[in-house]
Amino acid sequence: MDVPSDRAGDQIGLRLRDARASKGYSLEDLAIATGLTEAEITAVENGTSTDVHHVERIEHALGW
Repeated sequence: MDVPSDRAGDQIGLRLRDARASKGYSLEDLAIATGLTEAEITAVENGTSTDVHHVERIEHALGW
């Protein structure tokens, strides 16, 4: 069964937020590491943005 894209985005965002928290990174830390704005990271974490380039940059910064 396919997962609706909004739920998939929510799941990706939650996993990225959990990974950021487990590494002790603030939004500011991750923004510096990725070159993204805090708003862009928040949008990914909240599931309102699934921009693949943003997700990849966050994953790379988190060591995925």
